[in-house]
This record gives sequence, structure tokens and C-alpha cells, in this order.
Amino acid sequence: MTVLILLLLLIGGTLLVTQILTKRFGFRHMTYTLAFSAEEASEGDSVTLTETITSRKLLPLPWVKAELTTDAALQLASEQSTVTGNSRFISSCFCLFPYRRIERHWKVTCTRRGIFTVSHAVIVISDLFGTMELSQPFPAEAKITVLPAVRALEAVSDLPAQITGEMIRRRMLIPDRFAISGIREYASGDPVRDICWTASARSQQPMVWQYQETASPDMTILLNMETRETDRDRVSDPAIYEDAIRLCAALLGTAVHLRIPVRFCANTALHGMPAETPFLSGSHALSRHLHLLAELPDTITGRFSSLLDRVCSIGETHAVFIVTAQPTAHIMQAASADPRITVLSLRRLREQEIRPNIMYIPITKG
Repeated sequence: MTVLILLLLLIGGTLLVTQILTKRFGFRHMTYTLAFSAEEASEGDSVTLTETITSRKLLPLPWVKAELTTDAALQLASEQSTVTGNSRFISSCFCLFPYRRIERHWKVTCTRRGIFTVSHAVIVISDLFGTMELSQPFPAEAKITVLPAVRALEAVSDLPAQITGEMIRRRMLIPDRFAISGIREYASGDPVRDICWTASARSQQPMVWQYQETASPDMTILLNMETRETDRDRVSDPAIYEDAIRLCAALLGTAVHLRIPVRFCANTALHGMPAETPFLSGSHALSRHLHLLAELPDTITGRFSSLLDRVCSIGETHAVFIVTAQPTAHIMQAASADPRITVLSLRRLREQEIRPNIMYIPITKG
């Protein structure tokens, strides 16, 4: 009987001491960090999320649990995550011995464009016997920018000729070295590579090729944020909205590949400013456009008809591509009256609505 009482007192004392030590020193000299393997990724890419917990004390922690919250668009190949609405909850358990560092690597698939963070890290610890739980938030945050994937869509390659054809403009005339119109005398400043040596020998004076002047075309891509007639302040159909962004990314990729100056505009705001880019071309143009697409919110700050009228009133002779899930009467009338406009609808059109510059573009994810 005495031995049993002593044993119970020993167990009770050990439990009490363990609880006191865990309460006082459990979170001391503990660090917790999160980091993605890349700061940027494209839609569909897989990255690694590294979770690191370190203990720099003598007290062992036999039961440690980390609870994270992120967006459901970041898909983890693990059974230790649950999805509720648009949020994903991730939990991981550790056994943390003295002066030990533990890393856990999660494979994350980026299923949708956007800027995502893995934050709200809460660490839960318990004593040796699991009789108590203590929790504390840790300032750990990992951030990743997921750019929309630039896919080679068959529908985009079949677009009207204004995406690749010549457009005559009053400015930005450049020589087209594939279109020779004749031969003329050499003038100061002409490049040596333009000299026609046969004609020069025949006329006994320097002669150069005369090229036709063509215009440098440009494109404006307009995204209509209104996915339904009832949309006013926010997008009501997120799925078709994401398809519209994928189509915009495909158009931007095609324009940059063809070295066509291109800009993007949408009837929404980003950081308090209109969501639009200037005309850009070159190696860095696509990256700037895609970053804007990655940040686009699902809010509507103005009527698309006003944006369309403003762009068309500029008077420049460039191609205007309208990406819309809601081809309104105003859009159809504008396309009928202005040959520069091409309407790309993500919803099926009636047969009488389809024209050379008004078409249905199906988008499939994958």
C-alpha cells in the first residue's frame, strides 16, 4: 500500500513538474520558419514549401503541432490538409528533442494564378502526458506569386489577320527588309548591308536597296470583368473569370512572341490605380503583363462600356481585342461599327451573332 501511494505521489509530482516546465519554458528559444522554394511560379507548376522548427533548450517537447492556413488554390499532396471554402488548413506534428532542428517538406501544386501566403502559423505544445495544451502564434509567413500560364491555344492561332498582318499608322514607320520596292542612290547614313553591289558596279556609284515602309502594329487587350448582366461590384462567376484571364495571358504571349507592342486594360483597380499597362514589347514585357494579371482582384470599379469608349476614342489605328464572358449589346454594336475591334466571347454565341470579328473561344484548363 505504501509503495502504491509513493508511486502515485511520484507520478503526480512528475506530472506537476512537467506542466510547470512546459508552461514556463515550452516556447522559449523555439523558432519556426516557412519558405517556398521559389518566389514565382506559373499556374500548374509544383514548388516545395519547407517548414523548419528549431529548439535551442534542454527541455524536450514530446508533442508539438503546427497549424497553418492558406488558400485552397495551393494544393498539397498530403492527407494532413483539409479544405473549407476557399481556405486550406494544414497541420503537422513533431517530436522536438533538446537542441534539435527538424525540417518538413511539402509538395505544393499551384492550381490558380494569384499572390498567396502561407501564414497564421499557430504552434501547439503539450506536456509528456498530454494533460495540457498551450498554443502561441508565430510570425512565420511564406509568399509566392503564381503567374497565369501562357498556353498555345489553337483558337488564338486562328484569330483574324490583324494580330499578325500589317497595319498602316501615321507614326512608327519602319523599313520592311522583306519587301523591296526598288533601288536608289546611296545617301549618307545608309547601312553598308543595304548596298546592292551589282547595281553599284553597273552604275559606277553606290546604290542601295529601297524597302517599303510598313507600320509597327500594336494591340490593346480589354478584359471585361462583368461575367453576368447582374455583376456590379464583384465578379459573380469566378470560374469563367479565371478562364478569361487565361485567354488574356495567351493573347499577351502571342503578341510578345510576334514582337507586337501590346497593352492590357480591365475595368477594375489595383492598388488604387486603374488596372492597365502601357504599350510594351521586348523580353520584359510579358513578365510585367503577367504580374498584373496575377494580382487582378475580383472587384469591378467601373462599367466596361466606359472603358471601351475611352480606348476607342483615342483614334489610333490599332487592333482591340475584347475578352468577355458577357458580350453586351454595347460591345456588339462597337464591334460592328469599328473594324479594329475583335470580340472573344467565353460564352457561346447565337449563330446570328457570329461574325469574322466576333467569335466564341472555348477555354479548357490543363
